[in-house]
Amino acid sequence: MGAILEISYFNSVVLAGGKTGSSSTPGIYHVEESRIRGAFNGKQMDYGVKAHITDEEYKSKVRENAMTYSGIFNSRTNVNELNQFPSGEDITRAVDIAEGSIQKLHAEDTNLNIFQENKVNRALIDKDAIFTAEGQPLTASGKIVIGQITPYSGEYGISDNPESFAVYGNRKYFVDRRRGAVLRLSRDGITPISDAGMKDWFKDNLKVCNTIYGAYDEQKGKYCVTLEAPDTINNPIKNGMIIGNGNSILNYATLCYSERVKGWTSFYTYQNRHSVSMNNDFYTFFGNNLYLQHSPNVTRSKFINTAYPSFVDFVFNDKPEIVKTFLTINYEGTTGWDMQRFTTGGNTISGYNAYNDINDCYIIPVEGTQVGNETIGFVRKEGFYFSELKNKARDFFQDNSQFNTTGVKGYYADIRMQYYHPTETASDPKAELFAVGTEAIV
Repeated sequence: MGAILEISYFNSVVLAGGKTGSSSTPGIYHVEESRIRGAFNGKQMDYGVKAHITDEEYKSKVRENAMTYSGIFNSRTNVNELNQFPSGEDITRAVDIAEGSIQKLHAEDTNLNIFQENKVNRALIDKDAIFTAEGQPLTASGKIVIGQITPYSGEYGISDNPESFAVYGNRKYFVDRRRGAVLRLSRDGITPISDAGMKDWFKDNLKVCNTIYGAYDEQKGKYCVTLEAPDTINNPIKNGMIIGNGNSILNYATLCYSERVKGWTSFYTYQNRHSVSMNNDFYTFFGNNLYLQHSPNVTRSKFINTAYPSFVDFVFNDKPEIVKTFLTINYEGTTGWDMQRFTTGGNTISGYNAYNDINDCYIIPVEGTQVGNETIGFVRKEGFYFSELKNKARDFFQDNSQFNTTGVKGYYADIRMQYYHPTETASDPKAELFAVGTEAIV
């Protein structure tokens, strides 16, 4: 059956045959205007340009040294162009690919810090640099988003460990594992803070690490870094943490750098993963749990629900060119310290090298330690604690009976003083160690 069409414009139209339904349903027709906006004698519509060339090698390409920025976002005016990347505009910036991929971007004020594997750069944001005839840079505002990129002096980067990055104020901390250095980026440039008494230690241990976690403790003013080794047996972290009173070495080490003393102050037992400072408190994450550090209401020397001893390592190195016999040890401080280690080095005395433990002595327990009917350990006299050093090597009488000698021979001595009282809380006095001395004869 026929259909009546009402056309608003008296121009040519194209009628497309509609789909006819049942006998009681009229056919459906589509009307298309052949000219734009139905204008009389206007431009006719066409299919337009068709793509007729295909790219057989079409695939994604990753540019590890380049940055691309989108359009602007303004919530007040409902402008959202974050999904727009017009290829016809200059929206990309690249750094030298020879310095490795970009691992970390950190916006600071009106500048952008770019951390590559082997280099650290800074770029201007929303401005560019114009140089005078004398070579002095002048900044000028413009439409450009990422301006000129300038590298910092020094052959350092962040390797492939962006998780080591931490920031506080104008100071940025990070680790260059490949060069065995811990670094600080501030207004005076890049400074290797690992050179503050720990240069050799970091060079030896960073090479065996795979992950390095960094955080800044605002309460104590310290940069905390944790080194983790994947293989403890074949690649252990040297001088790692000790579990309790045993000798088991963990596959990580946590230590802190203090800006106040300009040095590395201490090793810590906890693993510093995904830490954060908030409201002058320092929180650390381990597994699925969150822990508050420096809490005044918890047991001292207790980390992640486990109590650990506190210890101090140091060296007696007076006149290291002379062989000495260390006879005694004394300390001034809180009751409860014991001596876990006293070993000497560089001993080349003829006749003593047959004993493997000639350079080692027995552990000295705390004051008043009872062994059977005998009381051993440090002895307190006028506020100081004294004890003799009993050599582990045994000497012989003429009848072949054995006895221990007093004193340990060597050029220098390596000592560890340890304090282990996990039941003490904040209401108890702190453990203090003011001075440690020894009596040595040439």
